[in-house]
Amino acid sequence: MRTWVKVLLLFGCIFNGWAQFGDPFGVEISRSGEQVVVEVVVPEAHYLYADAFVLSDEAGKGYVPEELPPMEEIIDPNSGKPKGVYAASFRMLFSGVPVEAALTLSYWGCNDSVCFIPQTREVGVAIGGQETEQEAATMQVTLATEVVRGKAVGFLNKAAFLRFLDESEGGEKQTRSAFARFVEDPVRFVSESGLLLAVLFILVGGLALNLTPCILPMIPINLAIIGAGAQAGSKGRGFALGATYGVGIALVYGLLGVAVVLTGSQFGTLQSNPWFNAAIALIFVVLALAMFGVFTIDFSSLQKGGGVAKQGSFGVALSMGAVAALLAGACVAPVVIAVLLLATNVYATQPVAGLTLPFLLGLGMALPWPFAGAGLSFLPKPGRWMEGVKLFFGVMILGFAVYYGSLSYKGFAPASIADKAAAMDYLTVDGSTNEGLAEALKQARANGQPVFLDFWASWCKNCKAMDTRTFSDADVQRRLEPYLFIKYVAEDPTDPDTKRVMEQYGVQGLPTFVIVQ
Repeated sequence: MRTWVKVLLLFGCIFNGWAQFGDPFGVEISRSGEQVVVEVVVPEAHYLYADAFVLSDEAGKGYVPEELPPMEEIIDPNSGKPKGVYAASFRMLFSGVPVEAALTLSYWGCNDSVCFIPQTREVGVAIGGQETEQEAATMQVTLATEVVRGKAVGFLNKAAFLRFLDESEGGEKQTRSAFARFVEDPVRFVSESGLLLAVLFILVGGLALNLTPCILPMIPINLAIIGAGAQAGSKGRGFALGATYGVGIALVYGLLGVAVVLTGSQFGTLQSNPWFNAAIALIFVVLALAMFGVFTIDFSSLQKGGGVAKQGSFGVALSMGAVAALLAGACVAPVVIAVLLLATNVYATQPVAGLTLPFLLGLGMALPWPFAGAGLSFLPKPGRWMEGVKLFFGVMILGFAVYYGSLSYKGFAPASIADKAAAMDYLTVDGSTNEGLAEALKQARANGQPVFLDFWASWCKNCKAMDTRTFSDADVQRRLEPYLFIKYVAEDPTDPDTKRVMEQYGVQGLPTFVIVQ
């Protein structure tokens, strides 16, 4: 009962202040050398607090525009004191801003009935650590002047990808389901439809994460860990084992999301770390050896009690749930990005509510596992046939160990970008240098050619699925012929040069597809 009370209290925190979601102010930022231009559209009956409109660098230094726009004075409903506001659209020019400075624009506004969540916009530094200051400024200007026509995240089958191209090219948007509208713009969806439906979609989206390429192949192994192939002892014990496995998923997946919200890092980058892949490979080797009978660990031991065979260790179930969540973190689905965007937006004014949303996504992912565990108690009793089942699972687990071991090896001894892009008929840009990116974008703009950016990495399962299942399709290839296709290789999303470009285009996970003109 206490657990449900806590959950209800957390939901209450999330629902509080739902009307504040959304950003009705149109803000466009462009950067050219040491000049930054900010253009703001203020809707009718809205205003921005003048003292909250600040352009600053990472050291906290604020920059003063060459000329302040006209201000009006109102009696602030929050403090009851006179406040200066911008009640009409305006343009600000900031000069003398170092090209190497990473900037943040902060602003806060209200209308006659509600004050909206304070907003921040990141303005990246000049791209490319090895360029001269002039070349770096040129890169920044090139990126800033591109107009994003469309963006999509995660694996898209042929039909979904062609629909994405149609809509990005100005075609009529197809009627969107409520869930699709939530994924497309979660903040706007909440402001229009309320948070209750959004929470339901988060849970359903989390449930669907079990079908991603990162988790789906592991389902038979997961079932084995919580008791597949033998009775769990009772339906209740099987349910408890499954619930424990689910708790591991919810906790770790939620913590991954919280880390992204608090640090602004990209989601799904764990598998770019060779040490992480080495650790996962080692875990799978240990599990495989246990299945082969080299030694015994808890989940493979049968404990006799009351004449009923019991299988499954709660500690192992919890640990493997955590491992499953870590592996799922490499598959960035659209619903994951939607939840992170919503959580980041909410966190500015409702920290507890904002940090709760990623845990709700993990809870949705964990939902089926208690029932899977309970169902296992109806499986046939263990016997000699179980030896064959254990060997089968052992081979599967060993295959996973080899796969993650190969990822680790590639991470410690990365192949050249040319090797990774073998047989790829498009321009490949190495994110660690960004060499050729600015020139390609500039040339495409001069020719009036649209650009298709595919943010890709060799460790990204959905990226490879796109290559083999979608980009290999003849119809998709024909549709992409008019585009300059750039495969942006983001092997290490934490690399400063890579991160700057990803932030410039709002890339929070791989794969992400961006169409610019």
